[in-house]
Amino acid sequence: MIQKLHLTSAISKYYLNAMNEAVIWEIKDNILTVKFTAPSKEMLGSITFHDVPLENSKIGISNTTQLNKLIHITNGVLDLKYVKQKNLPYKLIIADKSFTVNYSLADLMIIPKPGDIIGDINFNIKASIDSEDITSIVKAKSAVAESEVVVIKPSANDDGEYIIEMEFGGNVEYANKVSFYLSNVETVNVPDNFKVQYNSDMIKEIMAANKDMHEGSMSINLDGIMKLEFANENKTLTSVYYLVAKEI
Repeated sequence: MIQKLHLTSAISKYYLNAMNEAVIWEIKDNILTVKFTAPSKEMLGSITFHDVPLENSKIGISNTTQLNKLIHITNGVLDLKYVKQKNLPYKLIIADKSFTVNYSLADLMIIPKPGDIIGDINFNIKASIDSEDITSIVKAKSAVAESEVVVIKPSANDDGEYIIEMEFGGNVEYANKVSFYLSNVETVNVPDNFKVQYNSDMIKEIMAANKDMHEGSMSINLDGIMKLEFANENKTLTSVYYLVAKEI
């Protein structure tokens, strides 16, 4: 059995408001792992979700939008199980006290293979992110919704403390802009003139999907790779995203 709210929260972390429809769910020892890559190839990530009441398996989810619609009509505690053919799952059954819904699973061969991070990445900037930061980042992006770019660069507050400026509105001098500042920053060998830009729509969707998480962090290296990590309070749900910078 599993709470509907917990299941939909986990799904939202990879779905990202319809950005990633087709994925493979891998369940091992009741831990669900989903790896994904954005269609634009600007981002890849993964989620892990504990206490999933399904047997060890790999199943193809080709249409997460439809899966969400089916789950949406249910309430409370859900029972999950498979219907199998020749010992292979071909339907996911989701039931509560009032409804039983059937979701047809896809052949694993038709699901696009996600990318992966090879080797260790050393990061030069790391900032913690809390729920207030997440809300503020979403607000900042929404205020300049027409722009698809956020420029990130080092700065200092009035006390001389190192902070990270997230400037939404693009890298154009006369554009409308909104800046948000992250404090609690650790840095290693970051040049004063360092700046990098990313897809702000993607960052907004990641933040919005993780607004219910207990803690998070943003890490960036000098090559422009950004890592966003989030975890719920008891670490039973975690999500991680790697983004590549856009050319300035």
